[in-house]
Amino acid sequence: MNNNYKIINNKIRIQEGLAPLTPDQEKKYNEFAQFTQEKVKGMVQDLRYQNKYIEKSHLVRLLIAREWNVKKSQEMWIRWIEWRQQYKADNIDPIEIKQELDLNKSFWIGYDKQRNPTLLIKPKRHFPGQVPEEMFIRAFIYRIEQGIEMADKVGTGKITVIWDREGVTSKNFDYSMFGVMKKIVTLLQDNYAERLYVAITLYPNFFAKSMMALIKPFLSEKSKSKIKLCDNIGQLKEYIVEDQLKYFENPDLVVDPEEEKRQNEIAQRLEQEKLEIQ
Repeated sequence: MNNNYKIINNKIRIQEGLAPLTPDQEKKYNEFAQFTQEKVKGMVQDLRYQNKYIEKSHLVRLLIAREWNVKKSQEMWIRWIEWRQQYKADNIDPIEIKQELDLNKSFWIGYDKQRNPTLLIKPKRHFPGQVPEEMFIRAFIYRIEQGIEMADKVGTGKITVIWDREGVTSKNFDYSMFGVMKKIVTLLQDNYAERLYVAITLYPNFFAKSMMALIKPFLSEKSKSKIKLCDNIGQLKEYIVEDQLKYFENPDLVVDPEEEKRQNEIAQRLEQEKLEIQ
């Protein structure tokens, strides 16, 4: 096993947060599951995706996010479906968002110390008016959906996001970005329940800290605890493995096809290790 990855209590975390339910939790889950099964056919017309919206692990995550309050979980589930339909999250074609993807503002850089897929975001590659806001948000959703698939394959169920401010100048400043960032942060909290492991801002300046201060009131206490600030790469090393350092030591590096192939091989190995421990 690769020594870059942390082992917890001699076991790999498998679907964190989805431990066996207590009798009371099982009762609440059954009530919630019955509600979703009755409602999903009327809300999701495409039969290909109905099972996705009533899948047990996701329903349990919603219950955890709402502290096992069934009514609040039901409301959250309805909003989740409505949000996914608004952005057509089940049908994002990479061709539709190619203009944004080609800018390499965000890409996956492997797995952190906790074995979570790690999304690197480079705001220095963002310039106001490059792409429509909806394309920007749909591209972000596309990346998150990729990460969730990766996380489920290796068994952590969570992702790490790093906002790397290296090289950011006033040219990258976008007056609309506060509204967009608020949407993205709310998007993660409300629509990807219990999927975020940690969100890190690298090299935060006064403006970045001020923006976070403005966004935090819209977050739950649990979400606030997942936001971390790293002033330098040394602090970032607490979270990432050695293989990921090159993306910060060489800031202009992007994932090329060979690197992507290597990361897929790592994912397959991690998935096999998960199965062996199970």
